[in-house]
Amino acid sequence: METAAGEVQLAVTVERARPAEILPVLAESFGLNEREQEVVERVVQGLSAKEAALSLHLSESTLQDLLKSIFRKTGTKNRRELVWQLYSRFS
Repeated sequence: METAAGEVQLAVTVERARPAEILPVLAESFGLNEREQEVVERVVQGLSAKEAALSLHLSESTLQDLLKSIFRKTGTKNRRELVWQLYSRFS
């Protein structure tokens, strides 16, 4: 914005980031690859393992392997703990 005198003014709005905006940053901080991040997105959406596997065109066993890798990298033991870890870390 510019005043009549030619001075530049700046307005800044600060608001809490949404989970969808935070997820890529968190995924990178945990060292998750792109496919693992896609799985985490489905977990956060609340999809069942079967629904997540279908949406990603994976077998359920491949999805479970990816979840095990995600749990290892994030230091979690299950989907519920993973979601808690993701949301509590920056809330």
